[in-house]
Amino acid sequence: MTIQKIITHKCTGYQKGIKHVFEYVDDNRKVDIKTTAKIICKIKKRLEFYSKSTNEEIKKYLFFWNKWLKYDLVPDGSDISFETTTYQYFVKKNYELLEDGKLLNHNQALFLLLGLNAYALGKTIKNFPKLDCDEEPFHLAEMELWRTDQNQVLRTSAFVDGGKITSENLLKLADKYDFFTKQDERLQNRNIAKKVAEKLHRLLKEANYITGKFNEIWQWEANRNQLSYLAKQLSQKRILKGECHKELANYIQDPSKAKRPLGNIKAPANTEAIDGIIKQLIT
Repeated sequence: MTIQKIITHKCTGYQKGIKHVFEYVDDNRKVDIKTTAKIICKIKKRLEFYSKSTNEEIKKYLFFWNKWLKYDLVPDGSDISFETTTYQYFVKKNYELLEDGKLLNHNQALFLLLGLNAYALGKTIKNFPKLDCDEEPFHLAEMELWRTDQNQVLRTSAFVDGGKITSENLLKLADKYDFFTKQDERLQNRNIAKKVAEKLHRLLKEANYITGKFNEIWQWEANRNQLSYLAKQLSQKRILKGECHKELANYIQDPSKAKRPLGNIKAPANTEAIDGIIKQLIT
């Protein structure tokens, strides 16, 4: 889990000029932060339409929406337990709604599919209109939620029975339509100590051996024999254990489709650069 403390999303297109600041966002959140940001941009733009209204009901409507946007709508960045520094309390509460045996109403399911705070519904987000209706809601902010692909799929899904969907079926629906990000299993199998792995990533990137962010599979940009040699050297220094070439594959993508295993490839003629990286890594 890699937490980004601040992500400022600047809206584009019709919503240009609007931005939303996300705090303490996990790179591995189930819904891509860009998906969540996109719907928030649309909601903020719609709320601008009401901003100069003198109608008391509209003012009340804006008050609640501005409060939800600031404190409640996004689960990331809040931790009422005050026991951690990752501020993922409500993220975890939302993930608990996806555990086996949970029965979710339509709005809860939709919020989960959009990366919004389903746990807050009925608590800090009260009296939220149901979005499983056949016609668009009257108010513009809710209309944007109603129009999302996630809502239209959910409204017509055979998984929904009597306005409810089980957590198991919601996961099946999300998988079918790619609403949740798919985690690469290799990332879960990484065994190098995080600080060492981060240093290795930095050194390889500075030497132009790899591209890609730390928390994804790195792309190898040099000859395959250099990659094989790197694995063997990491194994000799006991940074990689077991089958070193398979272990390294949890970090670096072998660029070749050749059937010949990396472990059977001869060392390159010039190993100076890789040797230098290993030396820096262990000092």
